[in-house]
Amino acid sequence: MGRWIYGNEHPYDKAHQLAAQGDYTVITSSQLAARALSARHQSLRSLAVKCLENQGWRVASPLMAQALFRQVLQDTLQPADLLGMARSWMPAVQSILQSCAGFAASPAVSPRTQQILQIAQQYRAALHQRQLVDVGEVFWRAAELQPQPQQILVYGYFQPQPDELAWINAIATSHSAFFLPCPSQALFTDSQAALNWLLQQGWERVPDPTPAGTPGETLGQIFLGVSASPPQTAAAHGYSTAEAEIRGTLAQVKELLLLGVPARDIAVVARDETAYGPKLIDIAWEYGVPLRALYDTPFLSTRLGGWLSLLLEVIEAGFPFEATAKLLSHPLASNPDGEFWSAVRSRHPRGVEQWGAIAKDLLDLDLTLLSQTYQPQRRDVWVEWWQSLFVAFDLRRRCARWARESLAFNRLRAGLVELSRPEAEELSWPELRQQFTDLLVSLSVPAQPGRGGVELHRPTSVMGARYAHVFVIGMTEGTLPAPISNDPVLDFFERQQLQAHGIPLAAAAALARREALAFYYLLQTVTEQVTFSYARLKERQAQLASPYLDRLALTVEPPPALPVASPEALRRILLRQSLPTEDAVLTRTAHAFAVEQHRESSQPADEYDGVIGIPFDYADWPFSVSQLRNLGQCPFKWFANKVLRLGPLEEAEDDLSSSQLGTFYHRVLELIGVEIQRDPFVDLTRPELLEEAFAAAEQELMPADSPVWGFRRQEHLRSLSLVLQHPDFLAAGAIPVVLEGAFEGEWHGLKVRGRVDRIDQTAAGLVLIDYKTGSSRPPGIKDKTGKACIDLQLPLYQEVAGPALCPDSTVAAAYYYSLRGRKKIPISTTAPQHELPDAIERCKEHLHQGSYPVQPDNARAACQYCDFDALCRQGNRLSRKENSNGTD
Repeated sequence: MGRWIYGNEHPYDKAHQLAAQGDYTVITSSQLAARALSARHQSLRSLAVKCLENQGWRVASPLMAQALFRQVLQDTLQPADLLGMARSWMPAVQSILQSCAGFAASPAVSPRTQQILQIAQQYRAALHQRQLVDVGEVFWRAAELQPQPQQILVYGYFQPQPDELAWINAIATSHSAFFLPCPSQALFTDSQAALNWLLQQGWERVPDPTPAGTPGETLGQIFLGVSASPPQTAAAHGYSTAEAEIRGTLAQVKELLLLGVPARDIAVVARDETAYGPKLIDIAWEYGVPLRALYDTPFLSTRLGGWLSLLLEVIEAGFPFEATAKLLSHPLASNPDGEFWSAVRSRHPRGVEQWGAIAKDLLDLDLTLLSQTYQPQRRDVWVEWWQSLFVAFDLRRRCARWARESLAFNRLRAGLVELSRPEAEELSWPELRQQFTDLLVSLSVPAQPGRGGVELHRPTSVMGARYAHVFVIGMTEGTLPAPISNDPVLDFFERQQLQAHGIPLAAAAALARREALAFYYLLQTVTEQVTFSYARLKERQAQLASPYLDRLALTVEPPPALPVASPEALRRILLRQSLPTEDAVLTRTAHAFAVEQHRESSQPADEYDGVIGIPFDYADWPFSVSQLRNLGQCPFKWFANKVLRLGPLEEAEDDLSSSQLGTFYHRVLELIGVEIQRDPFVDLTRPELLEEAFAAAEQELMPADSPVWGFRRQEHLRSLSLVLQHPDFLAAGAIPVVLEGAFEGEWHGLKVRGRVDRIDQTAAGLVLIDYKTGSSRPPGIKDKTGKACIDLQLPLYQEVAGPALCPDSTVAAAYYYSLRGRKKIPISTTAPQHELPDAIERCKEHLHQGSYPVQPDNARAACQYCDFDALCRQGNRLSRKENSNGTD
């Protein structure tokens, strides 16, 4: 008896019948195909790897393969960008190794292709010297080792590659069966070539004319152009957006589950499963649909991978403030509390010593492991160091909160075992960092691990499987089928050249046929019902339906009306109907929704916009100039700061803030003013005078570890020197009599207090001076038109500060002095200062009524340095509320 090839396009029934006999070692392309045959899953690759191991060979790990490939590149080509070339060339070299058993460089190809062939030969030789093989040549090498033949049944390998055919031929004894659909259509050109090769090796084709029976097999016939009547259980729907498509699909899935359909009989298929996967997982959780997404995601996309990448960045950068704070606030780190962050903001630690001191005191976390000098160490010592870090941060327990993170941690630990070999080899820190990064890049984890549930797959992964209900999403042009693109290293022209020299790399036509065949075999999996869908819009761009829908003779129809699939969806519906409910969540949500509707409407401001209706007793409340200015520019700004006490958190900064710089300048000028009081004829241009005052203020106010002060010091010295040299700074004959004078008093029925920077005694009387670091006049409070132009500060100084600090003298004038512009700035002559009493009365009326609406001045000067913009959300909505509350 010979070895049999079953070439019918509907192989399932015969394969299931033979597998049930128990005479075969069943080999399937996937666990899904094995489940369809009710057989234990064994793959061609697992048999090949076992054969290699029995003969003393091993498949090179990704780390070992990368290291050897880089070494070969370095020894042969000495590229300027070794890592970049290795990353781009390695897939092409592995494709060559997979395409044929042996090859040689040929002068008939391009010089770069010759280099690639040379590198492939040397790379394979370097592996074989160590009894290793690349993943691309597993089948060829296993077939060369004379494996033990056995009676096999091969199912699910419907698009076999040359290396797979060679391995099947090597291990198959007589009575073996290989299911290889080979209809006469041109789409099966590659399968027919594989069939002819097997016939040359002594295989025999068995006629098995099984007709189409299931809806999926009927659709397959239509796809091949054989039939023209699609089954009634096939439908195509167009949705507005991808989210609507996902929600509609999962609602149909949930309906099937509620009708008693087992989850294992339902599959969701997406050509681009990584694009649909995250949203599918989120909405499936909302709908209560058990969904398994087993496609691989990069390890670096996990929480653990992101945290380790950040840890490497922090170590390399020497523990900078921002990156280290981000590292310690990560869910897998220490989860510090408010006390820790208060200390961090106030100190702004930098370097492992400063961070270590705070972490030790407030987190009980020892960071000394990260402070070692990174001298060359043995591999096993480095791996022990990484493992000790995992223990210090308790990563195993923290990762256990999520199935994917737990799996990622276990795979990382297994990868570290590979990283530790050979144990005695010494690595420097840069070498270890690179290899550890390579390890992180090489690892992957399932998107949604678990057991049971509805499965998400791509078309190629369901080949040979059987499902009662299949939902194919993302049926758009350019997605399914996916466009064929050139390889950046070996383009299609070079592949044609290599085919002529016995290296059968897939060309463009072959790749297109593979894409179409993957969809054809997807159709074969459907036993009862299949639903296709696509989104008409993607990020506001129109999308066309896949041409495969026309090829299937399906008409795109609107999606069916579906039941409410989750409590959240029900709440969204009830929220707009204002119906009574006992749902506590919906009650709070409806209240919040009503608040937001009112905020955005033209209705007068209410308590959520600061109009609380509670009078403020200001009889004993001391108002500063800044408080009155805030109240007069935007009542809500004063309310949020002084009543709600929502001021910003204290946080250290790398550079001086504008307020800190102003305080520093004021202190320097105060010390110089003291010298003027001692000696009215002191030379203000004398450098020593400024240097001494500057150094004294610096010692008093500047933090010792300011990182940028050394670069800015000369700039500020020069700026103050120019101020002292200017004649407007101190008028001739003027003598400072008050420096930084604090005062209290009553003004327009309000208690006020403040501090005057300087009061000079002149022949005309007292002159009150307020220093400004800026070069323009500060904004005042609003006039009756809403313009912030009424000066508040200088009139208050003249009427309260002067008499309080110098009761026996007459106030002659008051002005601002711009330190940057080195000029006097008096009260604006165009400002309606006569409206000041009315403006103060409006401020008092806000306090009497407890009305603090979000009403900034017309030019939004109040918003420029406001800390409460996220709370008040000023914007276009304010134009709808103008003059609606009657407060102004």
